[in-house]
Amino acid sequence: MRPDYPGQRVNPFEAMAEPARRRIIDILASGEHTAGELAAVVGGEFRISRTAASKHLRILRDGGFVDVRGDFQWRWYTLREDGIERLEAAVADIRRKWTTRTGWDPVTGRELDPLAPFARPVPRRGPGRPPRRGHRGHQPMPPIASEPDQGWMRGS
Repeated sequence: MRPDYPGQRVNPFEAMAEPARRRIIDILASGEHTAGELAAVVGGEFRISRTAASKHLRILRDGGFVDVRGDFQWRWYTLREDGIERLEAAVADIRRKWTTRTGWDPVTGRELDPLAPFARPVPRRGPGRPPRRGHRGHQPMPPIASEPDQGWMRGS
């Protein structure tokens, strides 16, 4: 989900896709920092403006990775534990899918996915298989290239 509206959560990988956001998370892991401090460090390292750094902070806030509190003219950002837990849960979900690995297993020669409708994979064209033509677009004879500059020409 995109952070088009406040309160909507972004995908944890989408939030971590930008190197500047990963650096902000890295800085906030050490404790609470102001928006100015974060913008100065990230802006200097990645050569981005304060506005761009502020945009990254907003995306992280909308994604549930950081909390912000106002203190007079300063905005203090802290890392949220549940944001990191969402990232860990997403990685655990991918690891679970990786270990179960549904689909065709070439070693055992059988289908591992219980929802798959085929008992074996769909045969495809390849070495040792004769070419098959479909019904539509059938040509009585294949085109022959006589001159590269003239394009495809029919043989005579």
